[in-house]
Amino acid sequence: MALPISTAFGVSLKNLDILIVDDNANMRLLLRTILRSFGLQGVRQARDGTTGLAEIERRIPSLIISDWEMAPMNGADFMRAVRRVGREPSCFVPIVVLTAYASRDIVEAAFDQGATQLLVKPVTPANLLQRINWVLEDDRPFEKAGDIWRQEMRIARAKPQAQVSPRRAGGVWSID
Repeated sequence: MALPISTAFGVSLKNLDILIVDDNANMRLLLRTILRSFGLQGVRQARDGTTGLAEIERRIPSLIISDWEMAPMNGADFMRAVRRVGREPSCFVPIVVLTAYASRDIVEAAFDQGATQLLVKPVTPANLLQRINWVLEDDRPFEKAGDIWRQEMRIARAKPQAQVSPRRAGGVWSID
C-alpha cells in the first residue's frame, strides 16, 4: 500500500481552498489580501487553533497556514490535533507554519509536529507564493511518527569548518 501524500499535491494555485489560522486579525487580513492578489477566492479564516479545528471539520481545506505562537491553542498543539492518527484524510492537509522567531529549536519543533513548510515573518507576497508552490509540488509521503502523521523533513546539521592552514610558497601565501 502506498503511503498518502499531501492533499494539495498537483492542485493548481487558483483551485486551492486555504484556511488561515492566526490569533492576530491584522495578520489574517494581510495573508487574505496577498492570497486574493494571487487570484485565490477560496480563503477562509480562523482566529485560533480551536476555531481552526472546527473549520476543518466543516470542510477540509487543501492547505493550512497557521501561526506558531497563538492563544489559547498554540500552533504546535493545533498541528498535533490536525495530524493525529485517526483523523484521515484531514491529517494529510499540508500546513505552512508562520513564525516570527526562526530559531533552530522552533524550526525542528515545527517539523517534528507535522509542518510541511515554514515561513518566517515578515511575510512578503514573494516568499508566501514560494512556500505555496513548494507545497503544490511536494510529493513526500506522510509516515506515522508515534500518534501523528508527518512528512520527513531533514534539517542539515552544521558541518565543522575545514581547518585552513596558510602556507608560504615562493613568497606567496596560499591556503590549502
